[in-house]
Amino acid sequence: MRIFNAVVMSLVLLMAVMAVLPLYGMDLVLIGKGELTNVLIDESNLHLYMVRSAAFATFATFSLNYLRRRRPLSSVAPLLYFCTWALVFGPAYVFVYASPNWKQGAFLVFTCVLVFFLFRENEREAKTIFVDEW
Repeated sequence: MRIFNAVVMSLVLLMAVMAVLPLYGMDLVLIGKGELTNVLIDESNLHLYMVRSAAFATFATFSLNYLRRRRPLSSVAPLLYFCTWALVFGPAYVFVYASPNWKQGAFLVFTCVLVFFLFRENEREAKTIFVDEW
């Protein structure tokens, strides 16, 4: 079991690094050569990299929670985590690679509202998911 935990921890570190590297102009590409490359991010692929980073951060968070033996009690939890990480990486990518405009602002407002509703649903579902189990 220790080897498995070490592998999962290695994946956590790898995914966290892969989530943050594009903010510094680099990307770790594992398919093919498996090397560190320079990344060219502009407004045409900004949201693609933001979603990619949020996904890797979500995977890393759930893997870390697995090692802590904390399983999600709700099916809404992955969406909640992803939207929360999108709120972190969205402004970070806009700040580093683009100039803010109303579309990015609308995305952030929409995501904030979505996080609020997902949080409430997650709390409600976590309270009722195992009520009739015993």
